[in-house]
Amino acid sequence: MIFRRLLSAIFIVVFFFVSCDKEEVFIRVTDVSTNLSSVTIIEGDMQILDAAVVPTNASNKRLIWSSSDESIVTVDNNGMINAIKVGNAVITVRSEDGNKSVIINVAVIESWLSLSQNVIESSIKGGTYNIKVSASNAWSIHSQPLWVSTSLEGGEATGADSVTITVSVSQFTGTSPERSGEIIFKLNNKDRTDTLTINQNNLQFSDGDYVKVQSSVKGNGIDLVFLGDGYTIEDVRTGKFDDNLNEAIYHFFDIEPFRTYRDYFDVYIVYAYSEDSGISDHETTKNTKFSAKYESSNSTRMDIDHDVTFEYAKKAPLSSDLTETQITVITNSSRYAGTNWSYSDGMSISVVPVSNLQYPNDFRGLVQHEAAGHGFGRLADEYVENYSTIPESVKDELRKWQGWGFFKNVDLTNDLNTILWKHLIEDPAYSYVGAYEGGYTYASGVWRPETTSLMTYNVKYINATGRELIVKKIKLLAGETYSFEEFKRNDIREAQALTRSAQTTLDRSLRLLPPILIEVN
Repeated sequence: MIFRRLLSAIFIVVFFFVSCDKEEVFIRVTDVSTNLSSVTIIEGDMQILDAAVVPTNASNKRLIWSSSDESIVTVDNNGMINAIKVGNAVITVRSEDGNKSVIINVAVIESWLSLSQNVIESSIKGGTYNIKVSASNAWSIHSQPLWVSTSLEGGEATGADSVTITVSVSQFTGTSPERSGEIIFKLNNKDRTDTLTINQNNLQFSDGDYVKVQSSVKGNGIDLVFLGDGYTIEDVRTGKFDDNLNEAIYHFFDIEPFRTYRDYFDVYIVYAYSEDSGISDHETTKNTKFSAKYESSNSTRMDIDHDVTFEYAKKAPLSSDLTETQITVITNSSRYAGTNWSYSDGMSISVVPVSNLQYPNDFRGLVQHEAAGHGFGRLADEYVENYSTIPESVKDELRKWQGWGFFKNVDLTNDLNTILWKHLIEDPAYSYVGAYEGGYTYASGVWRPETTSLMTYNVKYINATGRELIVKKIKLLAGETYSFEEFKRNDIREAQALTRSAQTTLDRSLRLLPPILIEVN
């Protein structure tokens, strides 16, 4: 009996101590952690969020999830969020034990689908076109015309990265002047689409096709690319596009030394179709291929989309790269203006409207001044706009660009022994060359080689220094050695243009602004 009582007492003591030990090892939650502080999710999508209690061996690991706005995003007890609509909300994760919490900011964004272009203008012969598709999530082609096929027909691609597909348009054999169809792209399981319209016209050339107007027969071939902006399918059908661009090419070469050295050039026209005819100004916006526009109502300054311009210039089979290519964009407008962009690495874009003014501010004058003079020739303006001495800061800019091969038709000295064109002054054949103060838009402190030239008032005459600089560049790009004696033998001074300029009333308000200079690292 005594032994049984002793065992019972021992059992009670052991039970007491074991129970006390279990209560002491209960581990409390001290914090809640998550690897995300914010989440961006597309409407309609779901995503699991990760969270955990701290410490990881806490006795009660249960978490309670909640959303600050369930009309934007909901969350279940496993941390799965469902993006309902566009907006912002806060997800709170709270521990059941200890009431510890952490928040996650959620931004629900709109689902999206976009194409690199929405219209293809194809010629009668059809062709293949590369289109980039960008999307927030998986997409597929919903429908397409029977006469069009795609490289991902019925397929899909996932993610925000662009996917390039090939769209093939079959040859047009119908009797009507044109046909049109649509490829509908759709996000999978979402009500979002984008449309690629394909217009096939009874024309010889598609958008992006090129024509080689002239092939070089000397040297390595120097590329000139002519584009047109603000020309619609109808402008092409009526011949306006071809007429304007071919006239521009004629004007480019209708001045020395380009006329004499024309055989060194490869000349291309690249077709580009705009939705609207004409270009934008300060009052009217036109939807055009290169987005050319006038900057203001009282300025000759223009603007253009350089990226698209370069893209289309490269559609021609250039013998070199864009640093050795003169690009001229003719705009479907008669208002007088014009702008050249000169890149320090040699790239150049000249924008020229089809001016309806009289000589020397006609279409010819704009093409020759902006494209031939500034663009290819890298010549500086020789007129005076600022009736003051050229500032030191402008001198520094001029010296820098002259170091890159630009603007050597002006100099900051009138010392005939050191001036940039002293060899011309020393040669009896160029007795008319000297040092005339005024140039680079300043009245003093800078000198030009002759009193009048294309870079002064758009007259049809490039002075001797300008002619030599252009010939030097032609020889360099052609892979030939320049010779001053050869230059003299071939050089033609168009004296009749000087006579005409002396009889012309010049309007100083129509001076074209200097080129826009872009330094390239």
